[in-house]
Amino acid sequence: MKNIENYLKSVGKQFVKESRKILKSKGKGGGKLEKSIDAKVKKTSDGYSLQFFMEDYGTFVDKGVRGAGGTIKTGDHAGTWGGKRFYITWQGKKKQSPYKYGTGTGKSGGLTKGIGSFIKKKNLQPRSAGGQYMSPKGLRSAIVRVIWIKGIHGISFFQKPLGQAVNSILDSDMLGAIKEDILEGLNQAGWTKE
Repeated sequence: MKNIENYLKSVGKQFVKESRKILKSKGKGGGKLEKSIDAKVKKTSDGYSLQFFMEDYGTFVDKGVRGAGGTIKTGDHAGTWGGKRFYITWQGKKKQSPYKYGTGTGKSGGLTKGIGSFIKKKNLQPRSAGGQYMSPKGLRSAIVRVIWIKGIHGISFFQKPLGQAVNSILDSDMLGAIKEDILEGLNQAGWTKE
């Protein structure tokens, strides 16, 4: 079964590479999430299990978060928003995010804290429409309001490579690995001719 194990490891390695590539292309690379993406092959009583790992919050980045909806009166995001946000499943289907701001199920203040950390990390000091510098607290409030109302689109950085991994496992290469393991087993048992 070594060929199957090695094949699954190569599929996992490709999954990690592709997931990280998508994160980077969407401007979300270089952090804890990218570093946390991993794939491991585990031997089970039924054969092998290919498992994928990432930081818990990665699912929100992958599938997005629906906004609470509402109106933003000024700025680049002015308008009335319904808050709908979507992602593409591993099967290639467009689906609405299962997560939503304002449900009361998330950690209180998590969004505000996260945006505050982001502003500090990036040392942002933008100007308001009138040319005045905004305080970090004012900027944080403005960003949180936009995200809360509009939500965040999912980038399917996990879904797309997962679909590729599933398709890879189901394609003929996997059958070749199984064939090699069967022939090796027959050879070891003395059933094949030299």
